[in-house]
Amino acid sequence: MKIGQTAIAYILAVLTTYVIAAGFYTQQVIAKQTAIGMEFTSGQQFNNYLSNITGLWAYAAMIAIALLIAFIVAAGVKRILKPLAVIAYPVAGAAAMFVMLILIERQLGGGAGIIGGARDALGISLQCFAGFLGGGLFALLRPR
Repeated sequence: MKIGQTAIAYILAVLTTYVIAAGFYTQQVIAKQTAIGMEFTSGQQFNNYLSNITGLWAYAAMIAIALLIAFIVAAGVKRILKPLAVIAYPVAGAAAMFVMLILIERQLGGGAGIIGGARDALGISLQCFAGFLGGGLFALLRPR
């Protein structure tokens, strides 16, 4: 029973992280393009968001792997550092996103930032915040 509840909590955490990260990704890219003179209607922004939700499946898979590793590590760490147990999963989610972005850039990037929505400090912070929220959801939904 606990395994099933944990799996559901994990899947919901991944989906939440991905949907929020894709939203931040989309808005960061649109903001950068707007800064150089492009104009977007709200309909175009919404279509870009939908395209990113359906088109960034590889990013979703990487988020799933990163969160799985991070949540396993957090489960062990929170047993050792009991006062930090409350924030173990949210911090793990944020750290997972950060490490994932760094690894993607190191392996695939060429200096310009391979993940368009995470090319600056704000973009990286927003992606980490998405992981933090996903980790928080996992912490709330997982069985005790």
